[in-house]
Amino acid sequence: VELAHVDAPRSPKPFALIRRYLSELFPDLQYELAEEWMGHRPSTPDSLPLIGERGATGLHLGFGHQHVGLTGGPKTGRWIADMIAGRKPNGDMSYYDPARFD
Repeated sequence: VELAHVDAPRSPKPFALIRRYLSELFPDLQYELAEEWMGHRPSTPDSLPLIGERGATGLHLGFGHQHVGLTGGPKTGRWIADMIAGRKPNGDMSYYDPARFD
């Protein structure tokens, strides 16, 4: 994960680490071309995810966790399931309100 501005140049270190691990796992691996690519993770201006129903549409959102999506995703799933089932989530959802940027 690059924690940098979207215009920042990519860092060669993660690619070097991947190459090293690949050569350790697959010592006989040969290739002619290696293309390095880096994308950007979705984020919100306040760095908090959008979690909750978007208006009264029935559309529930749960995205924008940045580099902690794998750890935040299960809790987000539980909160959204609670909302859909009509149960009150066990947290203050105002921080994650999808309408906070309207």
